[in-house]
Amino acid sequence: MSLSNFIRKNKKFFFPLLWIRKLYWNFKTYCRALHYLNHLRIDSEEKKIVYFGIPVHNNLGDQAQGVCIRKWLKKHYINIPIVEIETNAVVNTMFPIIRKLKHLIKDDDFFVFQSGYTTTDLGGYADLMHRTICLEFPNNKKLMMPQTVFFKNEKNKMLTASILNADKNLLFLARDSISYHTALEMFPDINVMLFPDIVTTLIGTLTFSNKREGILFCLRDDTEKFYPDSELELLISKCKSITDRIERTDTTKRIARINFNAEQHILDEISNYSNYKLIVTDRYHGTIFALAANTPVVILKTTDHKVITGADWFKGVLDEYVFVAEDLNSAFELIHKLYYNSYSCAIDNYFEKKYYDKLADYFNKGLANNVK
Repeated sequence: MSLSNFIRKNKKFFFPLLWIRKLYWNFKTYCRALHYLNHLRIDSEEKKIVYFGIPVHNNLGDQAQGVCIRKWLKKHYINIPIVEIETNAVVNTMFPIIRKLKHLIKDDDFFVFQSGYTTTDLGGYADLMHRTICLEFPNNKKLMMPQTVFFKNEKNKMLTASILNADKNLLFLARDSISYHTALEMFPDINVMLFPDIVTTLIGTLTFSNKREGILFCLRDDTEKFYPDSELELLISKCKSITDRIERTDTTKRIARINFNAEQHILDEISNYSNYKLIVTDRYHGTIFALAANTPVVILKTTDHKVITGADWFKGVLDEYVFVAEDLNSAFELIHKLYYNSYSCAIDNYFEKKYYDKLADYFNKGLANNVK
């Protein structure tokens, strides 16, 4: 008998089984974090970097952020050991790792928080983790990697604002103009900067000599999707008049333990994008992967501002490669026009040089100002 059939026939066991399952996963997360901390062999007096909220799920965009954050840390903080902690090892758990961290962390250690759509109340526990760490470790310097900021509930927004704004050791990076202005409103007493997503540091670092043919649609299937599948399929069908080679993908993958070999999966994804003449996407990291593959991209809107305002970073930098469609009709017109274009624009590592090679200096100066 399958587990689902057993539950249907024995409904009284449903909630106890859910509780046992949660207990199991909580304990497994705790043991994984404890095992990692115990094997670091870090001198308690040695300066450390603690990277909170590491991605453990199957979204390649989030995994790419993790890969790029680790590379940035290793490039700019040479020989400083890095401690990595999952969100669910801190909050949303019956076995929080906080007590162990309090024994391990000293005031001169500094923290880095995972980038992404995590300063929000739309789902997940990252925002709760941010608040918890700021409250538990007020003396440690903290860098919030670029965030999309959005709160549906005003009480949740005010709670996050009051806790993070009180942490004078926090540098908060917002990754789009709307999030930036929201962050300025929420956190008037701390340092807030407008900064591109760290995955943009991949742009201009890879070269491909593939023969390019066809169109790749990288389309999301979640609550942020704006256009229904029926309309998207109609667009895809119309594009068959342009080329016979049309494929569909997403940055969320069904790959077990993707975080154990994330960098290779990301490079494989970008390499795949380099086989096409054009990418059409409503994923922000689909846009960035396309540019890392030196492939033009048409961007479709989503239910929020993240993807469209994120495209503003490429204005005046990659105008020959990035195009935002007002609707699906204009998307088809752009696709039809762009597919037959030839591209001579050289893509370099603009975002790494202009922003991320300077971020450590911004952060360090901020720390110096706070020490005074």
